[in-house]
Amino acid sequence: MKSTNVDSALRAYWYPVVREDLLGQEPIRVEICGEAVAVVRLDGRPAAMIDRCPHRDARLSDGTVVDGCLQCPYHGWLFAADGACTLIPALGPESAAVTRTPATSLATRVEHGLVWVALEEPRSELIEIPEWGDPALGVAWLPVVTIEAGAAQFVDNFLDFAHFPFVHAGTFGSDDDRLIGDYAVERITDGLRLRYEHLVNHHEDPGVALGDRPLLQTRVMEYTWQLPFAARLRLEYPLAGIRNTIVVWAVPETPTTTVLHTVLLRNDIAPGDEAAATRVADYEMAVLAEDLRILERLPDAELELDPRARMQTRADRLTVEFRRMLAAALEA
Repeated sequence: MKSTNVDSALRAYWYPVVREDLLGQEPIRVEICGEAVAVVRLDGRPAAMIDRCPHRDARLSDGTVVDGCLQCPYHGWLFAADGACTLIPALGPESAAVTRTPATSLATRVEHGLVWVALEEPRSELIEIPEWGDPALGVAWLPVVTIEAGAAQFVDNFLDFAHFPFVHAGTFGSDDDRLIGDYAVERITDGLRLRYEHLVNHHEDPGVALGDRPLLQTRVMEYTWQLPFAARLRLEYPLAGIRNTIVVWAVPETPTTTVLHTVLLRNDIAPGDEAAATRVADYEMAVLAEDLRILERLPDAELELDPRARMQTRADRLTVEFRRMLAAALEA
């Protein structure tokens, strides 16, 4: 069994589509699992509809906001946030056809600074982020990135730490970290959790440049993954006293592309320090670029979920469990 970005079972989950503070007065077009969606702010609140007018299939995302409704660019039909058609200009405001011609509205919510959309009734809640809202942590958003790979492939890579010394030799990977020790994977509601300690080259530690601390340092990782493609990685560097949490949501866009929304929560950047936020974001983008040199050159955008179809080792325990749980969710 393989996971693809357009598997019908993936429609029943929440996906982030845009930062809430960046959603302006003009509608935008996004794709989720191959389905085009118009996202717009109506009466101050985000709303989402299938990006297709029920009259002649024009893109609603090409329309404008008029009187608190989304106006289709083709014939001017107006649609409220719940999809109800409130006006067909060619027929006049009293037309009985108005209420019987809705657009397809979608469930929306705002959490963690993002606008979320579900194509169908969601099967799972959002991943928990204990650090969110901690006033001691600075927040740095990475640029939204579209990658040429499947969402499952990206998460599989994110949860895999045996590749660090090889793929990330230019950032944090260390030859002293090749051997993977034993570890246990905990199953949680709709996901997995793991805690693991290893060695990295900590180039981000200012104490290294000053000669106060060695480059090679212990790092404690806490992974959390939740169906289908949300992952949180808490990194703690005991020697430097740095705590860094990375949260990434991989949104299946088209059969071959995935959109990444990523936020960093760190105690080594002051809240509101834009220069520091840019610095750490640039570093994480360099790490991502190393991963994409592998991911975007894979034969296709599908992920084989049957562990028996590939050679597996004890170092692959976390990603094997990820594949098993995702396969079960897609078959449910």
